[in-house]
Amino acid sequence: MFFSRRSFGIRRLTRAPRRLFALLLCVTLFALTGCTGDKSGAYNRAIASFAAGEYAEAAIAFDKLGDYQQALTYAAYSHGLTYYEQGDYAAAEPYFEQSKDFMYGAQRYTYCHASVLEDGGAFAEAAEAFATLGDFEDASLRAAYCRGRGAEEAQDYETALFAYTDAAGYRDADTLLGNLQTQVYDHAKELKAAGSYEEALNWFALLGDYFDSQSQARDCKNYYRDQLYAQAETYENNGDLQQAYDLFSSLSGYRDAQARADEVAIKLGLDVDTVE
Repeated sequence: MFFSRRSFGIRRLTRAPRRLFALLLCVTLFALTGCTGDKSGAYNRAIASFAAGEYAEAAIAFDKLGDYQQALTYAAYSHGLTYYEQGDYAAAEPYFEQSKDFMYGAQRYTYCHASVLEDGGAFAEAAEAFATLGDFEDASLRAAYCRGRGAEEAQDYETALFAYTDAAGYRDADTLLGNLQTQVYDHAKELKAAGSYEEALNWFALLGDYFDSQSQARDCKNYYRDQLYAQAETYENNGDLQQAYDLFSSLSGYRDAQARADEVAIKLGLDVDTVE
């Protein structure tokens, strides 16, 4: 068959675009495959860094992967752990808020939030937040400390004393406990000196075995019962027999209070054998 130069030129022009298209397609497919492979490898390396505890390095690596697989979540969690380990809970908090559903993200977010509240002096709120974490990290210890700080500010010294005891070893809990015990002891001594034995007894009782608090409490209890005994005698002498009887009866076992109650009962016309 005879072909002219013109017809041959037409065939060459027709085939060239096809070869160019095929070449471009191969290049594109290779680029896409290579890109996916690169991301997969980078992702696995970032996971390895994370598993090794190299959180700052892992965070940077995950950041570069954008929304590839779980990279965004890993990145937020890794950034959070980086600040968390440095004790910068305020900086860590927003990252754990982004990864609440990942690993221990929810607990760490609450822990960071409670820490920020504590540092800001919102002790009552911090105590509640820490308490929700149970035995996570040192949350129970920090809950007790914050409860103590809040209670002391509210002048609820009974709660504060027990809370500081539970928080022993955390921050300045031991110092705060010692200072509060001294304040309570001194206050109780002042009340005792002023003859307010019942109040003094309650304060000394709060201190347990602190210094000589137990013996001081026993003394106050006896002095207080002496006061009640004297008041019962006054009632009897003034003819207020029912009041005298009730008071002597409440002191049963102390001195001769029960015998005095029986005597008053007879004056009241009560049958001593049936009176409880």
